[in-house]
Amino acid sequence: MMIRILALGLPLSMLAGCTSPVDLGPISSATTSASSWVLYSSGSPSPEPSLANPPYLAAFGTFLPYRPGSTAITYDPAVVPPGATATLTMTRTGYGTEVHLEAIRLIPNRVYGAHLHINPCGADPEAAGSHYQNVQDPVTPSVNPAFANPSNEVWLDFTTSATGTGSATSRHGWDFDPVRRPRSLVLHAERTMTAAGMAGKAGARVACLTLPAS
Repeated sequence: MMIRILALGLPLSMLAGCTSPVDLGPISSATTSASSWVLYSSGSPSPEPSLANPPYLAAFGTFLPYRPGSTAITYDPAVVPPGATATLTMTRTGYGTEVHLEAIRLIPNRVYGAHLHINPCGADPEAAGSHYQNVQDPVTPSVNPAFANPSNEVWLDFTTSATGTGSATSRHGWDFDPVRRPRSLVLHAERTMTAAGMAGKAGARVACLTLPAS
């Protein structure tokens, strides 16, 4: 099957005839806060998707203060400076899904919480909704460790280096529901908590990157 590619913000001439991943390159923080992504169909050229094959989703964004149409937003510039970037890849593996986050130009030597959420980003940090859960907690907000845990959700907490760079990888034995995909990556001000009644909480929502709908 042919690979299907979607890349927002790129000229159509760059997409014509593409049969391999598009090199998105950096997006200038001076001109846009939009995220860009490449979406691969599940019909990979290889018989079995694996880590050696392209990710089925890759998203990139430069965080700037909210404006209409923004898809990469910093809600607290003191914690996520304008111009910081995040790149997220989701890869089907032989056992499920691997999600990898790379972030740069953040505050050096700082802990960040990070999770996938169910709604796109908006002007209000709460617009992203709750965490994506493989098995959904019937009670909301979900603070029960039986549901709010790194095995049932996608947690990507990280600590930045002296240069403000951080990364994290989350691996699961399940795949995302094709009808109910995660729609955003949210950065939080604190490390994710695990205690009963507080599980999944990670302080204020300081930045958000919208992911594609399909």
